[in-house]
Amino acid sequence: MQIKLGDKIKELRKRDGRKQEDLANALGVTAQAVSRWEAGGGYPDMGMIPAIANYFHVSIDALFGYNNDRDMRVKEYVAEAHKLLLGGAGDSDKCIALMRKALEEFPTEPEFKKCLANALHQKGFAVTERPNKYLEEAVSLYEELSETDKTVILSLLSVYGLLGEYDKAEKKALEQPPLRNSREILAASIIGGNHEAKYLGEAVLSLLRELVFAVEPAIARNDEMKNSQAGIELLAMIRDLYRKLLGEDYAGILITDYFLIDMRCAKIAAAMKDYEQAMGFFDSAYDNFATIYKMQEEGLKAEHYNTPLLSEVGDMSLPVVMVKPELIESAVSQFPSEMQKRIKKNPKYVY
Repeated sequence: MQIKLGDKIKELRKRDGRKQEDLANALGVTAQAVSRWEAGGGYPDMGMIPAIANYFHVSIDALFGYNNDRDMRVKEYVAEAHKLLLGGAGDSDKCIALMRKALEEFPTEPEFKKCLANALHQKGFAVTERPNKYLEEAVSLYEELSETDKTVILSLLSVYGLLGEYDKAEKKALEQPPLRNSREILAASIIGGNHEAKYLGEAVLSLLRELVFAVEPAIARNDEMKNSQAGIELLAMIRDLYRKLLGEDYAGILITDYFLIDMRCAKIAAAMKDYEQAMGFFDSAYDNFATIYKMQEEGLKAEHYNTPLLSEVGDMSLPVVMVKPELIESAVSQFPSEMQKRIKKNPKYVY
């Protein structure tokens, strides 16, 4: 540890362009003492460690070279948690146990709290008992995280809804800035500059996704549209817009949106007893499901867009709905019996 500490002091001193005398004067020691530390011939008094860390604007862990080990350990835990969250229903229990263990090791790590909240959310969604201890703990974690991490607010609202706490959900939602003040829209309003095309592309893509996330449930909850050809045509129009913007050869994570659109169209057509049309949409939805499920198993890659309006857009880490066999099973169970028979007869549909 002495050698590592001396090496780290030397590395930080050179990083900042400081001389041994500069550090010595700041600490009230001789330059010879600093030289000995860096050569591994001695080490500072423990009471001096915080002052050295403060001088170089690093944590004490970083001073001792622990940060790299810690960061690697955190990444390993998070990667395993994400893998479990994408797994079957039983994996949420494993993820909860893993994150509790991780938090014993790193009690303040926010990524672990987020993964734990997500696993509790997933587990609680499948539990019908009330009170639901999983959802209640998830709410507590999401509320804590939402003070500094706005990405969890959507999950927080979802859990509020599952618990029937609609007033809390509405209050939290209305506290957030309007769409016009979002990061993507504001950045796109900057005319000129090196990143103009990038920001405009990000705004286009973000608005496209928010459009489908608003229209799909709006149709599902509208008595006139939910079982009508007009509802199908509106969703199909949005699907065509996706293809125009993303390109016909697009093969990325946003295929999950195609899956959602196709499945909603299949449900509408089935409710209208137009089984031929319903099967066409279901077949497309199933193909998209199979594609994205394979991507998940192989490991999701950074997004890449090669169409004119999006060519400058990089990986935005967009939120997506991870597909699981349960999604197909749930959808099929809601179809009329005639539709279910057609699906079960076709050996292609394995889920």
